[in-house]
Amino acid sequence: MPDRCETVSLTFPSAVIAELISLSDGLLDRMHHLLERNTEGALSSIEREELETLVRMAGFSQILSTALRGSTT
Repeated sequence: MPDRCETVSLTFPSAVIAELISLSDGLLDRMHHLLERNTEGALSSIEREELETLVRMAGFSQILSTALRGSTT
């Protein structure tokens, strides 16, 4: 991983911001279902990959949300 951080600017239409900063209810439900199955040790390899993707998406949403809060203060 590079030692240097570079600034990246993203531009989004304001109408889609709310959709970017949180997962839909359906995706959250799916992630929670997969998390429960993971705790039970019952995930297939495809489900494990899906869960990892959903967790990354949720993390990215939190980063965007934090960045947006910081830009409005």
